[in-house]
Amino acid sequence: MDAAVLDKTRQRKLQYTSEFLVWAAEQGLTEEDVLPPSKATLCNFAASFAGKLAGGTAKAKVSAVKGWVQRRGLAWEGGNNLRNRPPVKKEHLSTLFDELDLTGSCGLDHAMAAVSAGCFYGQLRGGEILPQSSNPADFNPSHLPTVKDLKAPNENSDRKLRLPKTKTKQSRGKEVVYSPQPGRTSPTRAWREHIRVNRLGPDDPLVAYWDENDELKHNIPCMTGHCFRIGGMTHYLVQGIPPDVVKMLGRWKSDVFLKYWRDLDSLASIHLHRHHAQVSYTNRLQDSRAQRHYAPY
Repeated sequence: MDAAVLDKTRQRKLQYTSEFLVWAAEQGLTEEDVLPPSKATLCNFAASFAGKLAGGTAKAKVSAVKGWVQRRGLAWEGGNNLRNRPPVKKEHLSTLFDELDLTGSCGLDHAMAAVSAGCFYGQLRGGEILPQSSNPADFNPSHLPTVKDLKAPNENSDRKLRLPKTKTKQSRGKEVVYSPQPGRTSPTRAWREHIRVNRLGPDDPLVAYWDENDELKHNIPCMTGHCFRIGGMTHYLVQGIPPDVVKMLGRWKSDVFLKYWRDLDSLASIHLHRHHAQVSYTNRLQDSRAQRHYAPY
């Protein structure tokens, strides 16, 4: 295993392992405690980096300890990597809308429709619009959007949502663009109906509403808020939107969004077919120009 890595990388891993052993000694841990280290020990080791190191560096240090343990033929007790989170699909969104009462005056159902469509089509992180507390007194408009942050439609019926604070931009925030979509899951329609039914004013929290079972229905597994962000990105890619445009719309930092690509078989097929169709069209156009004859003057 060591022969497969650069000497510089090997030295860095040895350094990280040494740092772990020094940390363990400072905690009063014995050799039996760290060979292999328990999950609690590893969590405490990782927690010691809080506010000091980037997540990638902390991950590299724990990974070095894992390699050190496994080279000694010991079982790794740090757990396995999390499974890839599945993307929410448009069909899931449609199923949700079918289950909600969007014909009456149920404020909660209209709020759920707006938030789900808003997160999906806007590639939002849940924490960018959803508060941690349901108590209106805890709402902070410098962190979460109010109704007035959702701008009026422009001439194309597009609407912009200003996010006061995002994960990457913090207090500088960003803007999200919503365009009307076909069908009842359109985000512009969902936001409009949510605000109307819940009688929200300009300074009210955007996801406020007026006013029960973790039951699995339709064979759709439980999903996290981030699944909507991943699902929105995948939806646009499957629709043939260029990746750089999707990256911009989703406010993805660098190319980290590549690791969240799902449904790669469909994406590859769509873009390859589009490429071949474009090449075929160009060739036919060139042939037709070459065969065209003009009458002499």
